[in-house]
Amino acid sequence: MDDKKLEVAKLAVTLGHFCTDDMAQVASLFSFDDNRLAFLLYAHAYCQDPQNYPSLRDVFTFQSNYDELIRTLYPSRSKK
Repeated sequence: MDDKKLEVAKLAVTLGHFCTDDMAQVASLFSFDDNRLAFLLYAHAYCQDPQNYPSLRDVFTFQSNYDELIRTLYPSRSKK
């Protein structure tokens, strides 16, 4: 079911005007972190306030998935 939700969610953000809070609400509808991550990575390009994406930590069950989101979208922030 998550695969179908992912298709619909991607279409919705492509056609709509979503902010980070909206992205969090949509991401929370997925059962698994891997689908949340896939959605949020895709949706970033359509987000109205992408600078707030780092606030999405609570959307994920596992810290490693949040870390992957930040590492992928903000590589300069994750380098130490």
